Amino acid sequence: MSIDRRERWLSALIIVLALPAHLIGLFVPSIYRDPAVLLPQNLGTDLVTLCVAVPLLAVTTMALGKGSARARLLWLGALGYLAYAYGMYALGVRWNELFLLYVALFGLALFALVIGLVGTDAARVRASLAGRVPSRAVAGYLMLVAVMVTALWLAEELRALAGGVVPPSVVQLETPTNIVHVFDLGVVLPAMVVAAVMLLRDWPWGYVLAGLLLVKATTIGLWVVVMIWLSARQGFATPAAYTAFFVLLTAVGGVLAWRFTAAPAGRPQWQLSPHPRP
Repeated sequence: MSIDRRERWLSALIIVLALPAHLIGLFVPSIYRDPAVLLPQNLGTDLVTLCVAVPLLAVTTMALGKGSARARLLWLGALGYLAYAYGMYALGVRWNELFLLYVALFGLALFALVIGLVGTDAARVRASLAGRVPSRAVAGYLMLVAVMVTALWLAEELRALAGGVVPPSVVQLETPTNIVHVFDLGVVLPAMVVAAVMLLRDWPWGYVLAGLLLVKATTIGLWVVVMIWLSARQGFATPAAYTAFFVLLTAVGGVLAWRFTAAPAGRPQWQLSPHPRP
């Protein structure tokens, strides 16, 4: 599964546009017009995206040229994170001079992810992973994350509905809705359930989606942990239980992501030959 020109060029464009977007955000934080409580979150996103997600995309894009399935899963995971993050920027951050850049990055990351999934030979990925990765543990983790985070988000939304009030996070963030709840409840958490079920049934696409979502979930978890840390430094404390929950999820996700993508390292099956493309 080698990289094709579309994947290479889309990745390169994302990297080129992402660097100034996040450098400006970090070094000129006054560009953000959001409430003070959101500034640490914006800066945390800039920091994790610039220092983790973009380098991961760059390294895996180069490795894809060698036909590495391991690199493809990591590359897809990086794109999954970036599509999520730039969707947050484009829809959840108050308009600023970088708005069109956010929209461009969101579109590029989303299309690169779709094209990458279409170009992935799921059967070959399964052949390289089946029997060598902790499938049940990964499926259990994805299902657990989906259930627990869904419970957290729905608890706030349902309490607000029952009380006839606006959810506290929407009031605090001064936004029309909680965009995190939209993305998670509408897309990410259902995708985790689907991936877990497919993986338990040993379906080829279960391995692809599980690898993608493990990498994405770990990166998102790191993003949340950094945002909590920066928020605390600015005087916006987060409950200890909430912090511990995301630290634990991130740590476990990181271990499983490593085992899932590195388990067959060094074996011939892990280097896959290019497959015909339409």
